[in-house]
Amino acid sequence: MQTTTNTAVLNAGITVQILLDVFDIRGIVHYGIAGSANNSLSFGDVSVPKYLAFTGSWTWMNFESEEKGEFTEMKFGDYNLPKEGENLLAKVEFKTEELYSVGQPMKEVFWLEVDQTWFNLAAQLQDLELQQCVNETYCLPKIPRVEYGLRGSTADIFVDNAAYRKFLFEKFQVSTIDEESAAVVMTAMSSGVPCIVFRGVSDLAGGGGENDKLKLSSSSMFLGSLASINDIFSNGVGDGGEWGGGDGDGGGGFSFWVRDDGGGRDWSW
Repeated sequence: MQTTTNTAVLNAGITVQILLDVFDIRGIVHYGIAGSANNSLSFGDVSVPKYLAFTGSWTWMNFESEEKGEFTEMKFGDYNLPKEGENLLAKVEFKTEELYSVGQPMKEVFWLEVDQTWFNLAAQLQDLELQQCVNETYCLPKIPRVEYGLRGSTADIFVDNAAYRKFLFEKFQVSTIDEESAAVVMTAMSSGVPCIVFRGVSDLAGGGGENDKLKLSSSSMFLGSLASINDIFSNGVGDGGEWGGGDGDGGGGFSFWVRDDGGGRDWSW
């Protein structure tokens, strides 16, 4: 079975919920490409984040409001040119999300933490050798690496802006920017299903050095590592089930461990 979320938070969340409703899911391995907000992460590097947040959920404040927000704010006047000052767009305050989980009271959260057991399983890929070249034509400038325990951000915004990239890194210490991961993790958490995220860097989110050939090769090499990822989790989870596959298709996709109920279930989608 092939499953794709395409891009955007809503698509990702709905797709995961449908799978959870139809199948007896043991866990989800979510993967896709991302922009890098961290100068130490470049094309082809893979991040396995420990925490994810929705960074496109804001309260837009009134221009004349002097109210100090409870959470991180972004003032548009700070980005005026040639110098900072007042701006009629005022400021936005980043918001928490309401997390509803089975058997648990509602919690307001900003950071979503991936499942610790699955995160530990993912650490077995610490020494995974990633490809530097797809072929003789497409090569990365250096051998890519896997990084663990970083932070990632999700929003229905494709970031190609150096100033906002810098803001996200400095205020939230996020290393990757995408449009699906937090939605996949939050939906899985609501149903008590473990989830882990892998994001391969395909662009620098406006940080310079954009190169279409590097984008192509880095995303291709990341997807080529999925067999190793699935092997780790199938061996670590066990229970006689099977993996269903996902297709990232430029945004996000996932594999999911389905218990084998012996009923000859039709997995066509």
